[in-house]
Amino acid sequence: MRHSLLEPFVLLASLLVTTVSAACPNCATSQVVKASVLGEGFWSYLVMLVVPFLLIGALSAILYRIGLPSPGMTSARARSGAEHQT
Repeated sequence: MRHSLLEPFVLLASLLVTTVSAACPNCATSQVVKASVLGEGFWSYLVMLVVPFLLIGALSAILYRIGLPSPGMTSARARSGAEHQT
């Protein structure tokens, strides 16, 4: 059975990822990074990022729920309404 070059590469990549993820969460560098990411503007930036998606999703859900008539359907309704009025 032939071994490809992909297997050692995957092993090396997984070892690098586990080494990085095992870093100390309470060291001075991590405290600085946490403070800069979760700083004073964190919530305002998060809201500005999420609100457009929520608005588009809510509008899409409302339009899906009420349904928009197709162009052919509105003309058929108009014709049937005109016939009933005469």
